[in-house]
Amino acid sequence: MKKVSIIVTRYNEPNKLINPCLIALSKQKGIQAKVYFLDQKEDDETKSLCKRLSNKNIKIICKNIPAKSLSYARNIGIKLSKTDIILFTDADAIPSQNWAFELTKTFNSKENIVIVGGRATAKWLTNLKWYHKSNILIDVYSTLDLGKEVKETDRIVGVNFGLNKKLLKTEAFFDESQGRRPNSLLSGEDCDLCKRTRGKGFKIFYNGNAIVQHQIQKERMGLFWIMKRFYYGGYGRAILGGMPKTYTDKRNVYDRLLILIISVPYIIGFLKGKITKQK
Repeated sequence: MKKVSIIVTRYNEPNKLINPCLIALSKQKGIQAKVYFLDQKEDDETKSLCKRLSNKNIKIICKNIPAKSLSYARNIGIKLSKTDIILFTDADAIPSQNWAFELTKTFNSKENIVIVGGRATAKWLTNLKWYHKSNILIDVYSTLDLGKEVKETDRIVGVNFGLNKKLLKTEAFFDESQGRRPNSLLSGEDCDLCKRTRGKGFKIFYNGNAIVQHQIQKERMGLFWIMKRFYYGGYGRAILGGMPKTYTDKRNVYDRLLILIISVPYIIGFLKGKITKQK
């Protein structure tokens, strides 16, 4: 069986979200893995669960780290990993049993594949509102569905992907000025990694059979969180450059209604990012 490393990091997500993720990782099929659960808060209950879930093929290692940022935590995971292939998912995600196997085998399907992403679907934890039907909004919940095929792509989502540390070499890191941190919804670290990867002539692939469910908490489904998220979306776009891009070009009536709400915080964030970049 192929040996891989799996990185999961928690900032402050509750155990009711964390436990399904750890249980799902302990049931991965067709691989041998060390799961590095990098916890940014002290929790003896989770440490105990990691020990209980470990088995002959899946060892879950719980390690406490400072609460700095998602990129910082993932970089620690990369340094800890001893395997060429390193997989990433979020602590509030639930991977399917063949998730790690499907991502891993894709790396061997063609030469120069250094990043592989998979399909991510939303698992809503409360009732949906009208704006959750917007195609624009779906992007901010780290969902992605490009079908069931295996094919080349230019983007992945951070809740479901892996990298080849051996091939990426010195590019196998996340920009710690990007990514989630306390009191910030800034993202973009995965986009930056993909941009650097393509710049080196490497390939990014998508495997629609590598599936995770992303649990969406109630507090992330309200308009206040959404507006805050688009503020940081504008800020990140100003820092990274380029034009705004969504995973789908399809638009519906809910997109047109929502854009009236999100435009203002996005523009304010973009202007703040431009000012910050010029300093």
